Amino acid sequence: MMLRGYLDGYEPPVDESVLVAASEWMDDPRWWPAFLWSVGGSHAAAGAFDVDPADVETMLETLHRTERWPVMSINAAGDSRVFLVWRNFEDDSGWDYLLTAAGSDTPTELAVLDGHFRGPGLSWAELIAMAGQPDGERGPAERLLLLLPAVGDADLLAADLVTAAVAAVGARRQQQEIASELLRACERFWGRCEWDTVHEVPVCLGPHSPRHPTRHPLPELQRIAQAFTAR
Repeated sequence: MMLRGYLDGYEPPVDESVLVAASEWMDDPRWWPAFLWSVGGSHAAAGAFDVDPADVETMLETLHRTERWPVMSINAAGDSRVFLVWRNFEDDSGWDYLLTAAGSDTPTELAVLDGHFRGPGLSWAELIAMAGQPDGERGPAERLLLLLPAVGDADLLAADLVTAAVAAVGARRQQQEIASELLRACERFWGRCEWDTVHEVPVCLGPHSPRHPTRHPLPELQRIAQAFTAR
């Protein structure tokens, strides 16, 4: 697993072998309740699946072991990819959403979920476009829920869509409650952010967003936005 430059600057240094490709873990029945509970911010998710909550906690322990950092990835437009990294650095753990462009292994930061948060990385409209992109690996519900924690948008209103996605990944109970918790959790770091366009390029007006118009040159912001357009 190579994300060039991602591990630079850690002290003590972190070897790149710590990054473990883990997208197949999403097929484990414990994974979705663990993800929705931890990254997603839904406490109800832990008991809403036909999985023993103790097994969900075991999965969480596996995901947060400091000796390996699981990396999930999904396809984006134009052969770009979005990565979610469990950054299990001792005393500085969190979850990082990254984007790599076609033909590149150098990631661009989309969102960071921790005490020193940065984000959001996507608007609601971009999330819907990403969820609906053709993908032979993951379905629309999986794509929507995997990216939802990186979203921040004042127009985030479609609770029914999130509820349906929660049911689609296996929740048997409390689907609406989980959806409500997930949507509220989207505001826990950066609040409800406004989005605008600059020379037809979508930008986020939230001061902590990597997609704020002052964070990158316009061509880079355009390259990021193109990854989330419908294919």
